[in-house]
Amino acid sequence: MSLPSQKFMSIESHEEGFGNVPRWENMNKDILSNIFKKLDLVDVIMGASRVCINWFLASHNKTLWKTIKLNELDSIILDNPKEPSMQDSVIEKRRYHLMNILIEINNFSRNVPINLFFNRYTIILEEDLTFISERMPNINRLALPMWKPLSQNSFRSAFSKWKNLKTLILGPFQPLNDSSTARDQFELQTIGETCRNLTTIKLFRMLSKIRANDFIRYLPNLERVSFRRQNVCREAATSLIIGLPNLKILNLTHCRFSELQRGENYESDMTPSEELIRIGTEKLDKLIVCCSDCPICQDIWKHRFRQRDPYKDHNSKEKLWKSDEIEELAY
Repeated sequence: MSLPSQKFMSIESHEEGFGNVPRWENMNKDILSNIFKKLDLVDVIMGASRVCINWFLASHNKTLWKTIKLNELDSIILDNPKEPSMQDSVIEKRRYHLMNILIEINNFSRNVPINLFFNRYTIILEEDLTFISERMPNINRLALPMWKPLSQNSFRSAFSKWKNLKTLILGPFQPLNDSSTARDQFELQTIGETCRNLTTIKLFRMLSKIRANDFIRYLPNLERVSFRRQNVCREAATSLIIGLPNLKILNLTHCRFSELQRGENYESDMTPSEELIRIGTEKLDKLIVCCSDCPICQDIWKHRFRQRDPYKDHNSKEKLWKSDEIEELAY
């Protein structure tokens, strides 16, 4: 929510009749910082921090900036050509370009952030990614939507700076074709070569045989993997379980399974094979799949062609982006 100045004026006049009750601008900075944690970060940097000097100082408390969540789309200009209706239903308010928000966050946080989470529909440009990687090199957990392809140089340069990266959420889904397969291979190879501490990943792309082989080849240290709500080739999932020596948890909830890949007499349903279940339960600490009558699966797959309210559908996909049965991937 925004923090209009007239609200502070009314609080001031109201407090005058309460003797020794401290005024808002004189409140202890640690208490103020705890209050600011309840606000969206954009409201802190563009609103609360500009009220008075005490609030400005409280806004620089390091505990506020360890985790950066840029989830609220009504504060940022989205400009996503693939989702033009995303902000149509949002009440009009002042919005800012992402780079302006990132610059302001850097002014407050410096090198403090260790967790950085973007909304699923945020457009990340090359200059955004460069700025983030240079100003926030200590990131441990990252949720990075990739609607626009980035140059190989900028992608490699950014991930080479995140030496401490342990958990990565990468999306959204890309069609499976020759171009995207080569691009996907480059991204996984780059991540594997530059982020040696990465142990947990969630990918919003189909689990194909090619992608499974790339995981095994480039990311052998993975311990937790999620392909939640994706199309999954059963053979590819089995290969992933066998081929990743350190894999402990595989999340295949709300997935649609097939024996073959798209284009190979493709048929699919919501049932993992008995062999996949057997190998997963024998080798892994936990294989997470849905029951046969999972209501979320029914809604996602059986009714996927019905007309939906675009705004509700966006919210549903954003919820799937932020949640996961693997604890490290939920935020």
